[in-house]
Amino acid sequence: MVDLMTVAGVVFKTSLVVVAAGLFSLALRRQSAAFSHVLWTAALALCVLMPLAVLLLPAHEVIALSSAPTLPLPRARGRQWEGAVVALWLVGTSLVLLRHLVATIGLARWRRNASPLTSPRWSATLAHIGFDHRRLRVLESQQIASPCTWGVMRPVLLLPTSGDAWPESARHAALMHELAHIERRDALSILVARLACALYWYNPLVWIAAERIRSLQERACDDAVLRAGATPSDYAQFLLDVAAHTSGVARLARASIGMTHGSSLRARIVAILDPQATRSRPRRIRVVAACASLFLFTILLATISVAVEPPPPPSPPPASPTPETDKLPETPVIPAIPVLPKPPVPPVPPVLPETPVLPTPPVGPTQ
Repeated sequence: MVDLMTVAGVVFKTSLVVVAAGLFSLALRRQSAAFSHVLWTAALALCVLMPLAVLLLPAHEVIALSSAPTLPLPRARGRQWEGAVVALWLVGTSLVLLRHLVATIGLARWRRNASPLTSPRWSATLAHIGFDHRRLRVLESQQIASPCTWGVMRPVLLLPTSGDAWPESARHAALMHELAHIERRDALSILVARLACALYWYNPLVWIAAERIRSLQERACDDAVLRAGATPSDYAQFLLDVAAHTSGVARLARASIGMTHGSSLRARIVAILDPQATRSRPRRIRVVAACASLFLFTILLATISVAVEPPPPPSPPPASPTPETDKLPETPVIPAIPVLPKPPVPPVPPVLPETPVLPTPPVGPTQ
């Protein structure tokens, strides 16, 4: 059965990892969106691996907390609480996974109803870009208004048939954006974010981090389009025009990686028009250093455990008084007789030698 203290420790430690990623991103806010995207993705990946690290790595008790004396719960009551917590977690995780499953089924319906790419204009734009699209499946559909992509192992690129009426520059920018998603493996980062949200559906920090990942990956692909030579004002206007026609499929489009992620479109427009924004590719040494620092911080958290001092044992209850009839009379205590000091013994006088007795002369006869 699960230990509630261990579960609480994992929740607290994953929150600290997300907060640390936020502080890193804030300190390095002048870096590109691609750099911040890698940092946030690494943070959620470490959150997914946190339970395994807590269970497998040796723990070191470095924090001791004193607990107030409480009445221990019966063992049956404790097992009921643990079972209720596990059941609640399973219900929340199942609902989140069911939501993603429904969206995935919708994407499969899109793919089934789509047709292979036959548009000569889209094909010409792909040939002009020179992207080798043999390792991905390119389809076109009438059900969408903007290009989108999904899939980790075999990516799918779905193009709208209405794109034939777009100017060449708009089709070029749209393809550059979606192909940047495929080159960056953004579908894998979306999968990591979904797993983290399913495991920690009760933690709002994880949901904020997942939303941050989606926003940053769109901005990173916008930077790729601008690096290819697109005009910022024209590209921003193109995004606004495309977003105006995608409101009907917004929920389903969230399961894929599209150009117009509505919740972050305003921030993207501001970033596109910002002339001082950093749009270069992140340097690998900086990415490795930031991710390694976050990894070491996570390992440190996983090996730290809190030692709670057990409460002092309760004092034994006082003995019940016996009836008066059972009490024996107490024996009076006789005070001890004080011992008087002995008088000093007088010194013995010295013994004088005896006087010798002279012999008496014999008495003669009288005349």
